[in-house]
Amino acid sequence: GISLSSEQWTTFKNCVPAIEEAITKLEGRIRSGINGKKNGEVASSVIDVPVEPVAIEPVTIESVPIEIVRFDGKNFQVWAEQMELFLKQLKINYVLTEPCPNATLGEKDASAGETKAAEKRWLNDDLTCRRNILSHLSDNLFNKYANRKMSAKDLWEDLKFVYLYEEYGTKISQVKKYIEFQMVDEKAVLDQIQELNCIADSVAAFGMPIEENFHVSVIVSKLPLSWKDLSIKLMREEHLPFWKLMELITKEEESRNGVKQMGEPPSDRARFYRANEGGSSGADIKPPPGFQRKYEPNSKNVSCYICGQKGHFSKNCWRWL
Repeated sequence: GISLSSEQWTTFKNCVPAIEEAITKLEGRIRSGINGKKNGEVASSVIDVPVEPVAIEPVTIESVPIEIVRFDGKNFQVWAEQMELFLKQLKINYVLTEPCPNATLGEKDASAGETKAAEKRWLNDDLTCRRNILSHLSDNLFNKYANRKMSAKDLWEDLKFVYLYEEYGTKISQVKKYIEFQMVDEKAVLDQIQELNCIADSVAAFGMPIEENFHVSVIVSKLPLSWKDLSIKLMREEHLPFWKLMELITKEEESRNGVKQMGEPPSDRARFYRANEGGSSGADIKPPPGFQRKYEPNSKNVSCYICGQKGHFSKNCWRWL
C-alpha cells in the first residue's frame, strides 16, 4: 500500500475533481475520434467513384434555328425582322450598318496588316450577307436584284425603301418600281409587260397619268439584253403605237419559242393588236388623276393600256386574259 502523510493526503483529495474532469474530457475526445472514423468509412464506401459535373449549356437565341419564308413583296416588316435575327445569328449583320474598315481606319489607328485583315473579313461577310438576303427572296425578286452590283447594305436599303414604304401606300415607291423595272430572259416578255402595266395603273391611280408614247418608250428600253436587235429596230420607228409594239413583241416571242410555224395564222394576241390598226390613234393611255391608293379607283373613267377602251384597267382587260 501507499502511506501518505496527512498533508499529502489532503493535497490528493483536493486534486481529485481536476483529475475527474481531465478523465471526462479525454473520454469525450476518444468517442469523437471513433465516431469520426466510422463516418469517414461510411462516406468513403458511399462516395467510392468521383462524379464528374455535367455542364448544362444555356439555351440562347443564337442556338435556336430561325425559319424564314421567302419574301414575295408583301409583309416586308415581318420578313425584315426575321431576316435581321437570322443575320445576327450568323454574326454578319454589322455590315448593314458599319462601313468597310478601309474607309475608316487610318495608319494611326491600326497597322496596315490589321486594316487589311479587317477589310478582308468585312468584304467576305458582306458577300455572305448579300447572298443570304438574295436566297430568301422570291424568284421574281431574285431575278430583279441578283445581277445588280451592290453591297448588302445597298440591297437592304433598296428593299426597305421600295417595300416597307409601299405598305403605307406611298406613290413614290410605285414610281420607283416603274422606273427601275427591268425585264429578264427567264420570264415571258409579254407577262412582264403585263406586270409593268399593272405598276403603271398604280401610278396613274395616284393622279400621275402616263402618256402612251412615253409608256411605249419605257417598254422598249426595258426589254431583255437578248432582245437588243429588236430594241434597236423599234427605236428607229417614227410612229409606234402601243398596239403595234405589242404585235411586234408577240411575233418575236412566238418566233423565239418556236410556237409559230410558217403559214400559221397569228396568235389571238397578235390578231387583237392588228385589229386595232384601223383605229384613229391606237390606245389612249391616260388614266384619270386624283385617285388615292387606299381607295378603290373608279374604273369607269380609266383608259385601258391594251384595248384603249374605258371602264377597266389593263390588268383586267378581257382581251389580255
